[in-house]
Amino acid sequence: MDWMFLALIVLGVFSIVSGKICEVPSGNANLITSLNKKLLRSVEDESEEANPSVYLGLRLSSTHSLSLELEYLAKLQTTLVPSLKSSLSEHKPQPITGLLALYALALRAACADPITATLNDKTVLQHLKQQLHHEKEHIANSNRPLTNYYQYSLGVLSLCVNGVRLNPHVIHKLTEAQKHSAFLHKDSASVDTEAMAGLAFQCLKDSAELYDALLNEHVQHALGAVKAQLVKAQDEKGLIGNVFSTPLAIQALLAMNSAASQCSTAVETLVTEMSLGTFHNPMAISHLLPVLHQKTYLDISKMDCTGEDDSLVLEPRPPAGDLPPEKVMVRVGVESSKAGPAIYTGRVRVPKGSSLHDALKEMQRQKPQEFSFETVDSLWGPYLTTVKGVMTQQENQTYWQLIKSPDTPLIEGIADYKIEHGDTFILRKSKW
Repeated sequence: MDWMFLALIVLGVFSIVSGKICEVPSGNANLITSLNKKLLRSVEDESEEANPSVYLGLRLSSTHSLSLELEYLAKLQTTLVPSLKSSLSEHKPQPITGLLALYALALRAACADPITATLNDKTVLQHLKQQLHHEKEHIANSNRPLTNYYQYSLGVLSLCVNGVRLNPHVIHKLTEAQKHSAFLHKDSASVDTEAMAGLAFQCLKDSAELYDALLNEHVQHALGAVKAQLVKAQDEKGLIGNVFSTPLAIQALLAMNSAASQCSTAVETLVTEMSLGTFHNPMAISHLLPVLHQKTYLDISKMDCTGEDDSLVLEPRPPAGDLPPEKVMVRVGVESSKAGPAIYTGRVRVPKGSSLHDALKEMQRQKPQEFSFETVDSLWGPYLTTVKGVMTQQENQTYWQLIKSPDTPLIEGIADYKIEHGDTFILRKSKW
């Protein structure tokens, strides 16, 4: 019996060394390349501000267009840096932890040195440490971060990947948040936050020599709990949360060296969704592409920018068609609460293939006295903030929920969901 047990251990170790975890089924190389090109194509859109997450997705791929990536990094520095500098100049701490963390990771992925890169009077990493201090203080005073635990985890991960020793109290706040099930969106567990926290905890575990035994024990326990939560959250298709939260969750499981059985079904489902064209938002692709190349954000610490494959080439765009597009009808209702009556209902015709955002813009153009809306830019695209003068507020934890009638919440943003004829949507002010 002892020999059999030993053989199983050896077999397990051999499978870890020789096999690949969360591996993409063979025969999908062209599909992966097409997704890689789709993300690369998005960087050519001059109307969009550079997104550091998109840059990370490109850098964690196995094939590159180094000239376009270099141009995008320059754009990142000319558009994002002034905004960060402006926010850091404010007397009151601003909710920029996530952006600052992604920028520090982007610099590391470019094989630049975040330790020497400066913003105003301090280095990027010094500012990030200070942001996490503000986050920690906000948790102590208000029982929640200045931003949220996703950005908090991303900040911890970014400093850890860059080899910075964190304040133990900052780490303790994150382990306590996990212990008390604080990684929530509305009343449900947030898979994205669990995944980002898992990546942060794994990085901290790998850096255990920087911290004392008790803190490492808390990190180890939190890491195991996050892993169990992600595995438990999988549905019969292997999806964790939904199709757009699954890639980041798989990154976490991949970083944790999880068993293939815990992610193989999920990867197969993601490949199927890729073939159906589900992934078109650059932010979503940026989370998925590393997984397809067997990488995670933790691999940024080992980036080597020499000898990279520079073979990715974009084909010319096809010419636009001459025929006028087919029109589809969409209906929109606005509710100030789930229990309250509709404060607006209307309908509009838009070209087939239009997004919900396109429909809202057309509705506002046609009936400006009856309907209006405002958005702010986010890394996931335009985010709805105001409808008919009614604003959402982060301090009150309110947002405009997008619902496809009768009662199906959309998992895509307003610029991503493609309208079908006869769709009816409800914009409902809700609590998160």
